[in-house]
Amino acid sequence: MRVIWRNLPFMHTLLHIVALAATVLAIARFLPDVQVRGFGTALVVSIVFSVLNFFLGWVIHAVLFVPALLTLGLLFFFIPFIVNTAMLWLTDKLISAFEIRTLRALLTSAAVITVVNWLFYAAVHSHRLR
Repeated sequence: MRVIWRNLPFMHTLLHIVALAATVLAIARFLPDVQVRGFGTALVVSIVFSVLNFFLGWVIHAVLFVPALLTLGLLFFFIPFIVNTAMLWLTDKLISAFEIRTLRALLTSAAVITVVNWLFYAAVHSHRLR
């Protein structure tokens, strides 16, 4: 039991990447303007998306901090969506086997990923409170 608890952050990250890959596959299945070659590509997309989000997401958070304060905090609700949209667009440009053709598909995909990330975060943190 100790080994599992020691590697919990790693397991959380691994589960999050697999959940994100499944989300990318589901998005590609239901949105015709999103193309992904297969599960391997979806896994690479989720890893690249997560790495970009880790290294560049904070920049967008920092840039939008003052405007969020000026809107009396309302923008804080939309910052994760804005960050996910930018990171998804960058991921699309970096991976040739993953393509998002329209702005509508990009915004819809970012919204779905934002909701899935929020649900994943809520599930993990509700488990920690018990």
